Amino acid sequence: MGRRRRDLVVTLIELPATVDGRLDGKLAKDVYSLLDYPARGIPLLTAILKKAGYADTVAINPKYNRRTRGHLDRGDWARLLSSDVVGISAITRTAPQSLELARRLKEANPRIRIVFGGPHPTALPEEALQVADVVVRHEGDHTFPELLDRFREDPERPFLEDVLGIAYRTPEGEIRLTPNRPFLTSEQLSALPFPEYTEGERRGVTHLVVNTSRGCPFECEYCSVIDNFGRQFRFLDDDTTIALIKHTLGVKRCPIFFGDDIFNANRARVKRILERLLREGIRIPRWFAQVRVEAANDPELLRLMARTGCACVFIGLESVNDETLRLYHKHSTLEKNRAAIEAFHRVGIRVHGMFVLGSDADTVETIEQTLRFAKTMNLDTAQFFALTPVPGPPLTARYAREGKIIAPGQWHLYDAQHAVIWPAKMTPYELQMGTIRASLDFYSYREAWRHWREGRGLFNAVIRIKGRRLARQIIRDSAPYLAALRQLEAWWKRLERERAAWSERVKRLAQDQGMRLEEKRARMRDLLDDICAQIRASAESLAAEFRPYIQQLTDRLSEALQREFEELVGIESASSPTVAIG
Repeated sequence: MGRRRRDLVVTLIELPATVDGRLDGKLAKDVYSLLDYPARGIPLLTAILKKAGYADTVAINPKYNRRTRGHLDRGDWARLLSSDVVGISAITRTAPQSLELARRLKEANPRIRIVFGGPHPTALPEEALQVADVVVRHEGDHTFPELLDRFREDPERPFLEDVLGIAYRTPEGEIRLTPNRPFLTSEQLSALPFPEYTEGERRGVTHLVVNTSRGCPFECEYCSVIDNFGRQFRFLDDDTTIALIKHTLGVKRCPIFFGDDIFNANRARVKRILERLLREGIRIPRWFAQVRVEAANDPELLRLMARTGCACVFIGLESVNDETLRLYHKHSTLEKNRAAIEAFHRVGIRVHGMFVLGSDADTVETIEQTLRFAKTMNLDTAQFFALTPVPGPPLTARYAREGKIIAPGQWHLYDAQHAVIWPAKMTPYELQMGTIRASLDFYSYREAWRHWREGRGLFNAVIRIKGRRLARQIIRDSAPYLAALRQLEAWWKRLERERAAWSERVKRLAQDQGMRLEEKRARMRDLLDDICAQIRASAESLAAEFRPYIQQLTDRLSEALQREFEELVGIESASSPTVAIG
């Protein structure tokens, strides 16, 4: 007999990133470590489940656990192990520790239903289902309550075939994906309850997040937003947006970050919201938002943003290389980016510039040009990301086909601070060192003094000092991987030298007039076996995370040498009719 709805014990959790991807590992640092935000979707989902009648729903955010410095404590474990359902939200960089948590829970209590959600499980449901019972794909606002209804009706063998938007494993072990659930409409978004935060979040956050829209029509090749939230914008209505802002200020009076992927997606709507804030006397301590450069083309919007307390905008500038912007499908140019920065600065709004380095058009010089641009334009803060192929976007599939991903499956490295691709015009080590040097130069004592001397305020000076300390910490945490990349580069350069010698051996074999074609092909197979064995032996000292890439590289090299051989013997056969082909 199924449990009654009010008796179902549900626990939701999102884990912080760790340096090594272990559940109990050292917490990882990034530029956002200078600020403290609440969890992403868990606060909203908590409120949704309680509204749906699941009163015994509790969220856990270990990041704000003071006693254990960001890890689970005994009380957390007790709650998790006593739950009927545990919902785990994961992004790519937190996937390893999230899977570890699920395994440990299942080992301790096999009756717990583990449900995964978030961008990473949406892209790779089969991976999550190695330990989970169900994956909620894409938006879970309506899917999760329906899923709980099925667990309530039959905890042992719930009927899931008609629950849209999930992947699940049947009792027989078969993995099934149900049809996608349509993305929520604007009206449905507006009907959702407001987020509910944990006590630790209310106490510990420095900024709260307000999301007033979902979706994005722009198809940046490396971005997973469309896959998770669709290519059409959906907005909260004006009244709900104002009420959500008031609710958030009532949780804690602290700065607000508007988490919309593009806050200025509908400029007329944004103006209405900002005008209402002014008209109704709703004062926000400071606020921040992600915008596209087009926002700077609207002087009225800029004035309203400044008047309502916008302190900083986050802009995906991505590159100073117009060819890179084209490859990213960014629909922008260097000159548009330059004009936008200047326009925001004129009205007193700081600019946080985000750059994605490592496209097939980028070189080491591109990284240096990017740094010079960031300094010349006096960006207030900046991030220099390494292009990262997270699961889902088109770029990732293409890079996998082209053999450019050097650490496949090492998800804790997929934080845009580690180079995990091999760009066309530089090595991963060069990309890694380029992003490190850019960060250290931008966040330097010299730059702090320059901004202070030139009158750009205490903030710009202090943030450079803090940023440098943070960058140094990140570099220390990444030191083993940096050493591994340097070793990989040295190995690759040796391999390139060997490659020329192997090609010469293939050429001599193909052109040897003393052998029949069948014998040449047999010798070629032996040669390829010998070459592959040499490559594998020479790669034994490389870091384990590169082994799949090394195998893929070996296979590609073997195929390339085989093609060279076939082309040569084909040419030879055409001019030498005495050599049989077959």
